[in-house]
Amino acid sequence: MTGFVIAAYIQPALKAFLQQGGRLSLLADAIGVSDLWMLEPPTTITTERYLNLLLNGSQLLRDGHLGIRIGQYAGLANFDVLGQALANTQSQSLTLSQALQQVIVLERLVHRLGDSRIQVEGQNIRLIWRAQYQQHKAARLVAESVLAGIIHLAQQLTGRLMPVREVTFIHDKPSDYQEKMYQQGLHAACLFGQKTNSLVIAAEVLAWPLKETRQLPSQSIKADSLVDQVKQHLEHTLIHNPKVSQIAAMLGISERSLQRKLKLQKMSFQQILTTVRLQQAYDYLQYSNLSIVQISQLLGFKEQSSFNHFFVTESGTSPKQYKTKMQR
Repeated sequence: MTGFVIAAYIQPALKAFLQQGGRLSLLADAIGVSDLWMLEPPTTITTERYLNLLLNGSQLLRDGHLGIRIGQYAGLANFDVLGQALANTQSQSLTLSQALQQVIVLERLVHRLGDSRIQVEGQNIRLIWRAQYQQHKAARLVAESVLAGIIHLAQQLTGRLMPVREVTFIHDKPSDYQEKMYQQGLHAACLFGQKTNSLVIAAEVLAWPLKETRQLPSQSIKADSLVDQVKQHLEHTLIHNPKVSQIAAMLGISERSLQRKLKLQKMSFQQILTTVRLQQAYDYLQYSNLSIVQISQLLGFKEQSSFNHFFVTESGTSPKQYKTKMQR
């Protein structure tokens, strides 16, 4: 087996492994490297070692969904030259479609795990990812991490959740399949045992503009960026119906301090929560293949009736009426 992945590309895998309670020393022993190697990996890593890292990480955690978790940690910093190119695309006020074109052109500089191509299907675009090692035991983990990573990267680039019409995988439906995990990581109902690993995205979504790049201090909270930071945390945790105390803890400040700072900006936690929920509701209803029940769960509602009441109150129409109107 030939090929490589760059060192930065394995960081999401290590983060996901640690986040699930894994010990790097055990993972190092499992793949035959030193503890120091895990902390300071070489510039490039063979594809065989990367695949074994995923497979052993999943086995040590007894977590077949590790691939999806890895994708949710993907960021510009993990893509080296590709990440720099995407950051430059952001600064030029271009679109998500143009950013994904950069991914396709420069993907081979980051890894040799597979390659992507785009196929037009009416009003939708299918992004197909062709795996080089589809027969490897880690194929499921790789395919799920790549597609989840593309979705998460798109969310970072546009500043909003990217709804997906359809997700397909070549591998069969896993015996440990958890619908909630796949919906949270891939924003769509998934089809298994298909001809390709792919994402189907509405052409209108690919026309979304990229948000401007901004560098925020790593440990401080600026008054003019606090609302955006709260929004970002809510976008990632809506499914768990997060409370203001939990978001404050993620920001490293007290609940009282967060509420006071928001009040100075003439905002409240509830206003931000409503805004994020409503935007995601609009996008899911218009651009995804999820049912209204599934959408309500992703938005943190325990009952569909609660979601229906929320949506009618905020939009003046029911979720079913809006979905029917927008998907004609």
